[in-house]
Amino acid sequence: MITIRRHQMISTRIIAISLAAVAFTSVPAIAQGHGHGSSHTSHGGMKGVSASVPAKGEIVKGRVEKLVLEFEHPMVPKSVQLMTEGMERIEIDAQLPVKPVERVEIPLSETLEPGGYQVSWRAGADDHEMTGSFTFAVR
Repeated sequence: MITIRRHQMISTRIIAISLAAVAFTSVPAIAQGHGHGSSHTSHGGMKGVSASVPAKGEIVKGRVEKLVLEFEHPMVPKSVQLMTEGMERIEIDAQLPVKPVERVEIPLSETLEPGGYQVSWRAGADDHEMTGSFTFAVR
């Protein structure tokens, strides 16, 4: 009788732990839902952006004349920032479109010195906003 109870207690604990794990891992997905007014973040990735120039992780040899972001669907670019690896902001003197676009080109007036750079962007469409970033290097 004691052996059966111990087995039942272990089974109950396994079920409880399994349910807790499912609930714990589901919360972030639910919190990021696609409901009205939601915001999505692309953590160090390209979700929301299908391609870029320079490409994510690219090592550019020579001059970077412009930044290009190609969105997965039409978006209104709200901001684009370029930072050095030392977190110094590089001024971008460009007018962003006020209507949804699938591609935005931002000319760079400043020559980028060799080193690492991060591009951070924010864009909106209909009832949601997306943000993301990617890095590249100049040699």
